[in-house]
Amino acid sequence: MSKIGTGRYALEESSINKGTWTSNGTVERVQDSPPSKPFGPLSASIKPNQIIEVRNTFDAAPLLNIHGDNATLSMLAWMKPIGDPDQPPSHFDFGHLAGIWAEPIFVRTYVMFCPSASRGRMSAQEPRHSYLDTEISRTGETMQPACRWSTSYALGSSDITATSWHLLAMTFDSVAIRAYVNGSLDYRPPHRLSSNMSDPCNETWQNPAPIQTWTNQTKGHWGPGGLPSGNKTNFIVGGQTASRDPDGLPLGGLGHPWTGLLAGLAVYDRALTDVELAAIAKNTGF
Repeated sequence: MSKIGTGRYALEESSINKGTWTSNGTVERVQDSPPSKPFGPLSASIKPNQIIEVRNTFDAAPLLNIHGDNATLSMLAWMKPIGDPDQPPSHFDFGHLAGIWAEPIFVRTYVMFCPSASRGRMSAQEPRHSYLDTEISRTGETMQPACRWSTSYALGSSDITATSWHLLAMTFDSVAIRAYVNGSLDYRPPHRLSSNMSDPCNETWQNPAPIQTWTNQTKGHWGPGGLPSGNKTNFIVGGQTASRDPDGLPLGGLGHPWTGLLAGLAVYDRALTDVELAAIAKNTGF
């Protein structure tokens, strides 16, 4: 697999077994693909212990290192989630579909999480659904001074089911994060989680998510609006590799695993328009 465009970057396969990473080409190709088969009849079947990554991203693939006050970007993925049939749907909550995002080593830039089953429920009695969660970091940190998680995200409202293919997309135009499903903005009206307006960690579920509504706007480490960090991580599909353990992840292990079929992946250094995303969806069968 490769990224084709201005830069041509190889996506390499790795798997982890008992805390040891190996490069052994174990990601299976299967006869299943999006409706119009825009990338051919095969897709990559990523299992819970596998990832596909651009090795040495920060040095070897500089065009993927999108950051700075005026940064803009888009990321698209043609995917079909699978999950673990022996676990409830929430088992792989916040599955790291694709991006440059490693919480244990304080490097956050951009990422798509799907499913995101913990967010979006209005009550504990409401059934869990698999939403698209698209995030941008302006600090790179895992923990804010008074806020446990990065809360710069746009949360979609469509249930991303495991029974069909989806075209998921995120855009950032330096004004707002937006999440798209099958070529359309996956709109979610703003819902603030607490009535305490002075709570610095009071999140708002919404899509789009304008910058002025983010709770972490401080400039800091790598990411749009931030400065390069000494820590580095790769562009990864399928999870986050961990080299430190502040989040309780196994040292040197895999966090936020994502499982499913991946047919295509694209990253742009600009925010695609609604018209462009609708056209891409139509041309690829969605």
